[in-house]
Amino acid sequence: MRVTLATARGPLRVLAAVVSLALALAVLVATPAEAATWSLRGSGGGTTTALVGRTLFVQYLKDGRPAAGAPVMLQRKDGTTWVTERTLTTGSAGTASMRVRPTSDRTYRFRTASTTSTGIVVRVVPARFEMSGSGFGHGVGMAQWGAYQLAREGRTAAQILGYYYPGTRVSTANDPRTTLDVQVLGPPADSGTNTVLSLGSGAWRLKDGAGTVVASGGATRRVTVHAATGGVTATVTENGTTRATVSVRPTLVLEWTGTRYYDPTGTKAVATVTGAHGTYRNGRLVVTNVSSRVNVVNEVVINTEYLYGIDEMPSGWGAATNRGAAALQAQAVAARNYAIVEKVKGRKPECGCHVYDDTRSQHYVGWKKEGGSYGATWKAAVDATLQDGTVTVLRDAGGGFAETPYFASSGAVGGRQGTASNAEVFGTTALPYLKHVSDPWSASAPGNPYLRWSDSISQQQARAIFGADVRSVAVTARWSSGQVRTVTATTASGTKVSRTRTADGWRTTLGVAGSWVVGFSGRVR
Repeated sequence: MRVTLATARGPLRVLAAVVSLALALAVLVATPAEAATWSLRGSGGGTTTALVGRTLFVQYLKDGRPAAGAPVMLQRKDGTTWVTERTLTTGSAGTASMRVRPTSDRTYRFRTASTTSTGIVVRVVPARFEMSGSGFGHGVGMAQWGAYQLAREGRTAAQILGYYYPGTRVSTANDPRTTLDVQVLGPPADSGTNTVLSLGSGAWRLKDGAGTVVASGGATRRVTVHAATGGVTATVTENGTTRATVSVRPTLVLEWTGTRYYDPTGTKAVATVTGAHGTYRNGRLVVTNVSSRVNVVNEVVINTEYLYGIDEMPSGWGAATNRGAAALQAQAVAARNYAIVEKVKGRKPECGCHVYDDTRSQHYVGWKKEGGSYGATWKAAVDATLQDGTVTVLRDAGGGFAETPYFASSGAVGGRQGTASNAEVFGTTALPYLKHVSDPWSASAPGNPYLRWSDSISQQQARAIFGADVRSVAVTARWSSGQVRTVTATTASGTKVSRTRTADGWRTTLGVAGSWVVGFSGRVR
């Protein structure tokens, strides 16, 4: 059979058409490829200050894998509009970050052409809280600047004392010439394990606790005492050369000429103790080991030697042109009462002393006060409170020695001013003669530097007080003197938190001169 070409072409063309149609239908019904999944994960929100700022983070993912080298916009919300602050480029991990320092609460987000992150809220609280106020010191008893002005107006020492300690009476007590042990160097304030004792003139001798002389010398020789196991040791040097050594003793005592302890008619020497803030014409220095540190105590007579060295009121106030001698005399009586009360309590085991030489007790600098500018004026004020065999003191209603705290200057806030009760300031049992009295004299005393002051606390300090980030602070209650009693903070979340403390508790917590605080204002930077 012969088949012609013409007859074969027909069926082939039909087959080709069928195949083409099938392919076209296959393309039309094929399942489309899955669309890519993009995500932006933003973080870094929270509360901060404008000074510190916050670091915002973003991670850009495609199908769960990092999208590297991609542009990502950081935007902030301004009203209802989103404003681009910067365009970041992601790294190999698909991440990027930027530090922001807004000055007020702000919402941020990250955005790309494909997706947008959720909002990131940054709350801003003040970096600092500025404070204004007045006054200096705790506020109980005699205000020294007020006493000065009262003296200038003609009041006597007895009148000044009677005003600031109402209900007490000026009296006398026997003068037994008893000594007071004053720590001039040592723990807990000083951490040194050695110090140097020296004189500018005259001679010295070093004794042990039994009274045996173990070394001696003059102004050219220095005594270095060291804390050691079982007590203290000493090394005597002259121009850098060791002249003597003293083995361990429980106690070493330095005495110098011109004192009641050693050659009273000899050269009136002045002793120095490296690290102490005073110098010592009177007394003797007792050196012991307390808590593995050198402890130095000056033994001085209360009513003369100790009081001559008290540096709590400017001696120049007693000059004739300043007319403040009565204030100095009142100060001498108040300082004496304080010392007597502390002496009766006995020695403090932590220092082997009755009193410290700083504001923990009374500021004692020894010869620096007595021999300093107007030192004779101060000494004359002390002597004016001494009689033949008796001394002037202040007694309470029961005839006992009154407690006589004092401070520099009263403050004033919102119509309230003056001193405060010991209960309000210290939280101690109220004493009838330590109560609030008006004190306009502090404000009228010439040259008073404490009429106004300004200070601040940091956000970190505010957070420690109130236990949260703080947006604002206000004084919401005061003591009778006008000093701070209750302070209320508004936290970053809007919660109110109040704290109530004694007046001196607030003074130390806030670190201010006095707790007559007018108010607080937040400062962003």
